[in-house]
Amino acid sequence: MTAPAAEGEGVWFDGRVRSLPLARHVDARGALLPIEFDQLPFMPRRLFTVSGMPAGTRRGGHAHRAGQQFLVCLQGQVDLCLRVKDEEQQIPLRPEGPGLLIGPMVWCAQTYRSQDTVLLVVSSEPYDPDSYVEHWEEA
Repeated sequence: MTAPAAEGEGVWFDGRVRSLPLARHVDARGALLPIEFDQLPFMPRRLFTVSGMPAGTRRGGHAHRAGQQFLVCLQGQVDLCLRVKDEEQQIPLRPEGPGLLIGPMVWCAQTYRSQDTVLLVVSSEPYDPDSYVEHWEEA
């Protein structure tokens, strides 16, 4: 990974969401995508992937009260709908990057565009359903 995007470039909701460029290395042997945890603004507590959904599947649909997440599309394409109060942003994620850092109280829903899509999520907190904010109006 490289440095975070410059202010105003790849930054939304007053910095609560920002893109982080990915340094994908591709050659005849395949692709390597290093993610250096010390470049994230939090110590990762959990990693998970989401995969195998039919095209058009929508997941997420919540915010986290305190947790942060870093989302990386490893394969396919996932479109994010992000909301804070009445402001909304649509951001596509693709394997070539960037990754997206999502701060607390940013409501996010993902739409998976192809069945082969794989999303990696790096989270600052362990799983806790009580930390979820389900309705975007509350984020």
